Amino acid sequence: MADTLNLNKVQLNTKLNDEIQKFKKLQAMFLGKKRIEKIEPIDLRDYAKFVLKEGSVLEQRSVLGCVSSELVLKNGKIMVS
Repeated sequence: MADTLNLNKVQLNTKLNDEIQKFKKLQAMFLGKKRIEKIEPIDLRDYAKFVLKEGSVLEQRSVLGCVSSELVLKNGKIMVS
């Protein structure tokens, strides 16, 4: 299903970059590094799938806010219309 969603890529990319920056800073702090490593590009659909499976309710809501497709709940399953 996530492969067929229309995503607001600008909004989702901003959220993703913010999360990665926060993680990199935390990682650098724990490893005692002063320099934050370069961020490799990440596929936004893979990020959305991960958050929808593993993220908190707030993170899932945030990602779903970037979806421009119409979602329908039918028989306990979410479908893209």
